[in-house]
Amino acid sequence: MKKNSIKVTVLALLFAMSVNTCFAFLGLPGTDSLNDLNLVSATQVFDINGQLISKLFEENRIVVNINSMSPYVQQAIIANEDTRFYNHFGIDPIGIIRAIVVNIRQGGLVEGGSTITQQLAKNMFLTQERTFMRKVKEAVLALILDYKFSKQEILQAYLNQVYFGEGTYGVEAAAQMYFGKHANELTLAESAMLAGLPRGPNIYSPYNDMKAAIERRAVVLGSMAKEGYITKQEAERAKVEPIKLAGKKKRVVQASYFLDYVAKELGDRYGENRVYKGGLKVYTTLDIMQQQAAEAVLGQRQGAVLALDPKTGYVKAMVGGRNYEESQINRVFAEIRQPGSAFKPFLYAAALNQGLTANAIIIDQPININGYSPLNYDKKNRGPITMKKALRWSVNIAAVKLGQQVGMDQVLNLAKTMGITTLTPEDNNLAAALGGLTQGTNLWELTTAYTAFANSGVLSKPLAIVKVLDENNQVLEENRIEQQSVLKPETAYILTDMLSGVLQDGTATPANLGRPAAGKTGTTDNYETAWFIGYTPDIVVGIYVGNDNRKPVGISGTEVSALWGEMLSKIVANTPPTDFTIPPNVVVGIPICTSTGKLADSGCTETEYSAFIQGTQPIAPRVNNRIKQSLDEMQPQSPEQQEQKKQPFWKWPWSRLPSF
Repeated sequence: MKKNSIKVTVLALLFAMSVNTCFAFLGLPGTDSLNDLNLVSATQVFDINGQLISKLFEENRIVVNINSMSPYVQQAIIANEDTRFYNHFGIDPIGIIRAIVVNIRQGGLVEGGSTITQQLAKNMFLTQERTFMRKVKEAVLALILDYKFSKQEILQAYLNQVYFGEGTYGVEAAAQMYFGKHANELTLAESAMLAGLPRGPNIYSPYNDMKAAIERRAVVLGSMAKEGYITKQEAERAKVEPIKLAGKKKRVVQASYFLDYVAKELGDRYGENRVYKGGLKVYTTLDIMQQQAAEAVLGQRQGAVLALDPKTGYVKAMVGGRNYEESQINRVFAEIRQPGSAFKPFLYAAALNQGLTANAIIIDQPININGYSPLNYDKKNRGPITMKKALRWSVNIAAVKLGQQVGMDQVLNLAKTMGITTLTPEDNNLAAALGGLTQGTNLWELTTAYTAFANSGVLSKPLAIVKVLDENNQVLEENRIEQQSVLKPETAYILTDMLSGVLQDGTATPANLGRPAAGKTGTTDNYETAWFIGYTPDIVVGIYVGNDNRKPVGISGTEVSALWGEMLSKIVANTPPTDFTIPPNVVVGIPICTSTGKLADSGCTETEYSAFIQGTQPIAPRVNNRIKQSLDEMQPQSPEQQEQKKQPFWKWPWSRLPSF
């Protein structure tokens, strides 16, 4: 018996070595391509908290080691597919003869003679065509595989490769699909049910036909008992065990536009083949809770939403349209639109850079500049107003006058420095002060620019991918935060103080969260596009609403600010409020009369509270030294006072102000 076994082994080895000479003739893949038994495995994408967002794949497969598979499923597959698996050399002459006899007796094709190794060879390296030549190739490759690899390696590859129905490839993906568990957690009854699927994934799927699945499971359990893997008693108990399915769910892909963005980033670096077949693990910056809030708030409106962490640039949410199935165009990037008044913060930042202060007076009255006569959105004129009030109420005439004074070239240069790349030389005109640009901008660049306002003048470049691991959990890349200082901290804070008024009693009161926040509305001509870019110290969210065909949306930036408020309310619901960082040389909460720009007194009809660089705040005309000293002393200096300085302006001790 031993001599016969040696003869068979020697013959098999000789045959396996000789078939290499037939490779060119048969058109087989070279043996080098078989060395690692690489399988197509889905790339898994996780959010910032380690929660699986989705998988990128052509075939839904999660490759696992054979030690991570239940022994029952290994035994069940062998008992059902290839009982002589451990005894043959890739092909099984005895099995082939037995199959021929069974088929003759049954008068048709009832049983096949393919081994597990042959099935692996066919599915991994050949087509599914039913021809004699394909069967020859299959047999030759099976011999090579059996010669080069151990039985456990072949079984592992097969269990990771075979189709189990419901779009799942491999036992791990199948275990999750049918039972909501990992392959190493499968029971005997569950393993037998899965092992029965490869012969007819649709016929025996318990989702399609529970009766057929139970009957097929009984056949597999009987085979396992016959082969001695389990006892008859174990088989009988498993046959009556109820099948508890995880529940067939429609595959709903969360954050589809974000996943497309990540896939493209990865594809540019590693190639699409590796992205969709390489089993990568991608850890992203997305926060699925914020993503869900963003998707909900956009609803059925066409437009886009982008949320960034201003301190890091982490992309926390991205919605590129109302319906991914309807259109895969990511409007965060693809839509270049007029920003309207959402562009004005660049104008006011440039003015602050030139030394103008929040209380600078601009006369809001009709003007005609070489035939250009802008109108305010409400067709009203307010007369003398402060720069802060002009921004708070988005006064167009004041913005045009300010652009004329500051120089639009300076405004455009600043916007370019802050990442707006779509500006052209033709934009160097006063209409640009109102966001009337030649091309416009997109939500990605505009929202990114606002990170500098929220982050003490430091612009944070958006980052979506934190880390990528390969199929062996080796780090392929770890990305770092990229930042650039584009504004003085004083300018960023004072502008933020001015923009906070937009939410408190300006054009974006629906966005008022009752905590420190700032932002700017934007509405273009004929209500073609409506914007709101708003921020807290911890998050910047940009939203635009606009039809692809440019037909009016019928809503304004004020109404979009309400969407922002709805979204942010969910995001910050369980977090304590934080304050914007106040630079050491900035004083806050100075009461200003909006019609004079001077310190508010009892005769002032409207008061606003503004921030100034120390020494630029207004002083009463006849203020004496005692009052001036009192004003200076009221600014926090000690550590205790510095803590007090962090309080929101509405909690500031106004009683300490002297009377005038």
